[in-house]
Amino acid sequence: MKRVTFILFLFAVIYSCRDSSPEILSKEYSLNGTWQFLASNEIDSKGILEASYAKWDTIQIPGNWDTRDRYSEYVGKGYYQKSFELPRSWNGKQVRLKFDAVYETAKVWLNGNLLGKHVGGYTPFEFNITDKIDFKNRNSVIVMADNTYKRGAWWAWGGISRNVSLIANEDVRIVYHHITSEPDFKTNKVNFIVKYKVENNGDTKALAKINSKIEGVHTDSLSIQIEAKSTSVSYLKFKKDLSDVKLWHFNSPNLYELNSSILVSDIEVDSATDKFGIRKFEARGEQFFLNNEAVKMNGVNRVHDHPKYGNTEPYHLVKKDMFDIKYNLGCNFSRLMHAPLSKNLLKLCDSIGFLVVEEIPVWGDDDQQSFPNNPQTKQWLKEMIERDFNHPSVVAWSVGNELRNTGNDWKTKALTKDQYGYVNSMLDYVDELDTTRLKTYVTITSYRKGKIGTEPYEKVDFISMNSYGKAPELAKKTNKKFPGKPIFISEIGIGQIGPAPDAVLSDALVDYLQELKDLSYITGVSIWSYNDYRSNYRGTPESGFREWGIVDERRNQKKAYHQLKEVYKEW
Repeated sequence: MKRVTFILFLFAVIYSCRDSSPEILSKEYSLNGTWQFLASNEIDSKGILEASYAKWDTIQIPGNWDTRDRYSEYVGKGYYQKSFELPRSWNGKQVRLKFDAVYETAKVWLNGNLLGKHVGGYTPFEFNITDKIDFKNRNSVIVMADNTYKRGAWWAWGGISRNVSLIANEDVRIVYHHITSEPDFKTNKVNFIVKYKVENNGDTKALAKINSKIEGVHTDSLSIQIEAKSTSVSYLKFKKDLSDVKLWHFNSPNLYELNSSILVSDIEVDSATDKFGIRKFEARGEQFFLNNEAVKMNGVNRVHDHPKYGNTEPYHLVKKDMFDIKYNLGCNFSRLMHAPLSKNLLKLCDSIGFLVVEEIPVWGDDDQQSFPNNPQTKQWLKEMIERDFNHPSVVAWSVGNELRNTGNDWKTKALTKDQYGYVNSMLDYVDELDTTRLKTYVTITSYRKGKIGTEPYEKVDFISMNSYGKAPELAKKTNKKFPGKPIFISEIGIGQIGPAPDAVLSDALVDYLQELKDLSYITGVSIWSYNDYRSNYRGTPESGFREWGIVDERRNQKKAYHQLKEVYKEW
C-alpha cells in the first residue's frame, strides 16, 4: 500500500511540474498574461531600458489599454515589459518572437537590444532572436506600442491586441504552405496546387523532403534543396475528380485538412496544419457565381469593437456575433471591417460558411498612404494575404475605402491622380500575391465625377460602392458608367440609426433595400453596421459611441435589427 501511495505521489509531482515548468514539448510558448505597463509620451529609449519595471502598472495581454478607465482617453506610446525563461530543451534551436498584432507602430527590445520596428496594427510580425537570448538567466522583452496613427471613424484601440508567443524550430522550417483547390466544372476535375515556402537558417545547404497529406483525398511528397541562410519556394500539383470531393459553400461549409511535414536526413524537423475548403468564387458578367451557380448575398458590416474587450476579439464574442449575423439575420457575405480580421473570426467564418472581403485600412480624403506603389501598404497586403491565404471564407481582397479629393462639395468628389495610381498599383500587387481571389476597391466617387480612366474599373473584378442616400439611383448611375461588372453595395445607410432599443431603419432605407433586390447587377448589400462602436469621429454622440448599429455596443438589439431580419428574408 505504501508503494502504491508513493507511486501516486511521484506521478502527481511529475504531472504538476510538467504543467508549471517551461520545459515543454511544444515548440510554441505563449507570452500572454500579465505584463508590466507604462503609458508615457515623455520617457526616451534610454529611460525605458533602465527603468524599474516592478514599479509600473500591470496589464493583461492580449488587450487594449484604453478599455481601462485610467487609460481610456490616452493616445500615444504605451510600454510593455515581461521577463521569461526559455525551456532548456530549446538551446540550439532557432527561436523567434512573434506578435499577432500590435496597434499601430511597434518597437521591440530584447535584453536591451533593439530587435526592430513594425508599422501596421492588424497583421503579424516576428523576429529571430536566436543570437540574443540567454538560456541561463531570465530574459526581458520590452514593447513600445504607439496608437497615434488613426484611420476612419473606428476607435484606434492601443496596445498588444493579439497573441504573443515564442516559437522554436530546427534550422529548416516551413514558413507557410498555401493551398489552392479550384474546381473546373468543364472537366469535372479539381486542380490542387500547394505552395511551400521553406527557410534554412543553417550554415550549410540542406536537402529536404516534404510530405503532404489531405486525409481521404491525396498523399504526396517532393524533394527540395535549400541553400544556407536562404528561403526556397516549391510546388506540389495534382488533380482529383470533382465527384470525389465535397465542395465548400455557405450552405455546406465542408472543410479538409492539409498536413505537411519536412524531413532532413529522414528526421522530421517541422510540420504545419491548416484547414481549407474546395470552392470557386468568381465574377461572370454582372453576377457572382459560387461553385458554378449564380448567387446574391447579403450582410452587415461588423466593427471589431466592444467596451469591455476593445478590438482583442475573444472567441466567445466573435462566436456570438457571427452566429447571430449568419443564423438569425440570414447574412452570408460582407466586407466586415476596414482592416485585416482576427484569425479566430476567419476560422469561424470558414466553419459556418460566411464569405468575406478583407481590406487594408486605407481610407478617406486625407490618407497619406494613398500614392502609387506605396511600400507600406504593400507590406500590409503581403502580411494579410500570406496569413489568410488558406481560408475559404476569404473570397476577395480590397485595397482601400472611400478615397476622394478634399473639399466639402460632395458632388465633385473624384479620385485624385495619386489615389487612382495607388489603387491601380495595389491591385497589380495583389495579383503578384494571389491570383485565386477577386480584387476590389470600395468607391464613393464612381457615381459622382468618376469615369473610365479615373476609376480603377478595368482591374477590379467587381465594383464595391458605399451609399448613404439614393442608393438605387446611384447604383444605376454606376452601372451605366461602368457596365459589365457586378456591383456590391458594401455599405448602405441613411444617417445614424440611433440608440437602443427603439431606433429603427428609415422608411426610405427599407424601400432602397427592396428596390436594390430587383436590380440584376446588384449582387447584395451590407448594412453599416451590425454594432455601435466607440469613436471620436465628428458627429459622434456624447456617449462616445456611433449609433449606426442594429445592435448597440453591448449587443442589445434595436428595433432596426428586426426590420433588417424581415427585409433579408425576401432576398
